[in-house]
Amino acid sequence: MAEANNIYSCRYEIVPADCNAQREVSMYYMANKILDVATRHADEWGIGYHTITERNHAWVLARLAIDMESYPQPYDTMIAETWVEDFNPHFSERNFRFSTPEGKTYGYARSIWFVIDLTTRKSLDISSLGYLSDRRAEKECPIPRQGRQKPIARDAVGTEFKVEFSDIDFNRHFNSGKQIEHVMNYFTMAQLDKKFVKRFEISYMNEAHYGQTLQLAGEETSPGQYTAELRPAGEGPVICRCGIELKERD
Repeated sequence: MAEANNIYSCRYEIVPADCNAQREVSMYYMANKILDVATRHADEWGIGYHTITERNHAWVLARLAIDMESYPQPYDTMIAETWVEDFNPHFSERNFRFSTPEGKTYGYARSIWFVIDLTTRKSLDISSLGYLSDRRAEKECPIPRQGRQKPIARDAVGTEFKVEFSDIDFNRHFNSGKQIEHVMNYFTMAQLDKKFVKRFEISYMNEAHYGQTLQLAGEETSPGQYTAELRPAGEGPVICRCGIELKERD
């Protein structure tokens, strides 16, 4: 691990258990490593998990866009770099680059975070965390910012599933990475044998909890472009909404 010019990096050794049926790291793995390196960087600054939980606060990932040209495979090494592009009182923009140790880029990610009070569940003024204005990095992130996905019709047919024990994280709600894992079930094995996820965007909109029955619904909005969302099987607000681009494999 190293930190210089407000850019932080971690080295990850890929093992077969990190990979999917196409022998490349899964989107769930990518999301988890984004959370890990971001948390480690914030800890270095004294505004990470261990510090802000003492104040009954927590960082919350609101939006994420992962844009990849290729993925690490078993026994590859991935370098994940992260830096803060900008912030305001409401949210922070944090970017990521994924590469080989030799410098070949796998892809990039953009994310938006805010801080909440764990009792009231309301967002807080990020500028109160102090000295973030000195921590911006002038590193390029060439991928587009997150877009807005159109809602899927409520009467669209979806697949139901229950939020189980393995979906719950230490905050006792539906883990953000697990939400991505469930959304990826929208695609068939045959689709992902022929195409890979070029871009995955997700907006986290509402919490879900253990035992809740949810529905996965999606549609192809144009060739290779999909919208998917997780929502309560009955009435209730959408949990997350995603935009996904598939690209032909070489």
